[in-house]
Amino acid sequence: MVTFHYIEFKTYCHATENLDKVKKAIENLVGQELEMEVSDAEGYYGNPIKILEGKISRNREMDAFFDRLPREIIKRLLDDLERRIDERCNFFFRIDKGKAYDEEFSLTRGDYSIRVRARVESYPSRKETAVEKMEEYLPFGKESA
Repeated sequence: MVTFHYIEFKTYCHATENLDKVKKAIENLVGQELEMEVSDAEGYYGNPIKILEGKISRNREMDAFFDRLPREIIKRLLDDLERRIDERCNFFFRIDKGKAYDEEFSLTRGDYSIRVRARVESYPSRKETAVEKMEEYLPFGKESA
């Protein structure tokens, strides 16, 4: 069974979005309330942007997060592991932010997303080892899509 050092969640809240709803989308994805750091940024045209970041690091929380993901997502992540894990053993994917607010989860490539970065415990710390560990771990995802 793979374990993680932590799982980090990051998204942006634009001036046209409701900050509380964006926070709720992350919490729906995580499956619990989450302490988040909110920082201010400025868009290309000077528009205000809030950056929201949160992290979980307890094993049961991290297992519960992956258990919440539909089987369809787990299958797609498994099919794409080589591309989603970097040389530092970080496992990346994005979940649609709007759907997460409605507690429906789907992978996306777009900017309107919650970025998930899971730091895989891998000894030795190599991409190949992290990929193998994730191949063993991910099939424990939710049985219903």
